Amino acid sequence: MIRSTCVLLSLLSGVFLQQTFAILHLHKLPEEIANSTGAVCLDGTPPAFYLAPAETASPKNTSWVIFFRGGGWCYDADECAERAMTDLGSTKDLSPNVTFADGVLSSDSSTNPFAAYNRAWLWYCDGASFSGDVETPVSAKGVSIYFRGHRILNEVFAYLASDFGFNQATDVLLSGCSAGGLATYLHADYIRDNLLPSSVKRFKVMPISGFFLMHDTYDGAPKYQEQMKGVFEMQNCTNGVNSQCVANHEGEEWRCMFANESAAHVTSPMFPVNSALDSWQMGNIWFGDENCVASGQFQNCTSGQIADLNKYQTDFLVDFTSSGIPNRKGNGMFIESCFEHCAANDAGFSEYSIDGIVLKNALMQWWNSSVNADPKQFSYLPCSLQTQPPHQCNPSCSSTTDSLEQYFKPIATHKEK
Repeated sequence: MIRSTCVLLSLLSGVFLQQTFAILHLHKLPEEIANSTGAVCLDGTPPAFYLAPAETASPKNTSWVIFFRGGGWCYDADECAERAMTDLGSTKDLSPNVTFADGVLSSDSSTNPFAAYNRAWLWYCDGASFSGDVETPVSAKGVSIYFRGHRILNEVFAYLASDFGFNQATDVLLSGCSAGGLATYLHADYIRDNLLPSSVKRFKVMPISGFFLMHDTYDGAPKYQEQMKGVFEMQNCTNGVNSQCVANHEGEEWRCMFANESAAHVTSPMFPVNSALDSWQMGNIWFGDENCVASGQFQNCTSGQIADLNKYQTDFLVDFTSSGIPNRKGNGMFIESCFEHCAANDAGFSEYSIDGIVLKNALMQWWNSSVNADPKQFSYLPCSLQTQPPHQCNPSCSSTTDSLEQYFKPIATHKEK
């Protein structure tokens, strides 16, 4: 599901890594804490994160990027049991190190303005965007599985504070892509109000590719809504999503599992980054015009198909606007028309542009702005696809390509590409 440039340390030379990539080292929550709190992955293993600490002498040694890993969801107990046997439901077989070549987790200061920060990548192993909490293990396919994502959220932040210096943080950028982007919407205010140390002076959030539409399929079926409602109910997510949203949707609390509903109540300053024609949504929510969005940037589409895609983009923007994000002081946004998913944590971070402003520069202008700034100063919106070839209206989108071959399949879990 996720486009990421995670590269195993063992595949590259140490010198090359030090010069080019951020080396993030694995840390697992101590088993005694995991067992006493019940903060465990689907298979019962302790949760984990990867960390690249800032230099002790650096002026940024109290600045942090906290990034939620993505990886889809499991929609029923059997799928979750299968997922528990993968690295999306377990931490038992994780590599000791990972690396990133681009995005806010990279150590390359020429491309990443956050390169000198402490950078933590939170491992995703609960199947519900860090939101579930079921006390009793569930039996499926002959194994016991645990729905404890919200406990993982609490205990990982506590461990970062007790053992890794997060208790002295002054500046925090919360981010994540895909299911991790959704987690950013769902938990932003909870983290601000409950998990940050009092030393934090600046807290802002950047959800990437996490604004999944509550949208019917091309032929009118509410498939994705039903799937996410099932996740919410199965994993008991009521106390793991935005509390104000839950209060406003009595009897339909499951709606708060969607970014538009939760974001309507988020007061933390945010800068969503998303494609209005997100490739994962094309293959898992909409299911339309498969032949024309199979690869590339829509060059194989007919004029009728382009009209369909522009309609989906319009639906995205209507949903996004109705959340209130574009009108809230301190916010910004970078919504493009590229056929991609999570490319903002890849090459798109340094290459995507709107109105001549590159994504990473737009992000930094917003990051350094007042929490009361006019959101229009930091708002970048997509163009409409062109009727005539090559159709893609944003030339910077050509820097990345995506393929729907893996998306138009009945798959239970969506691993990082």
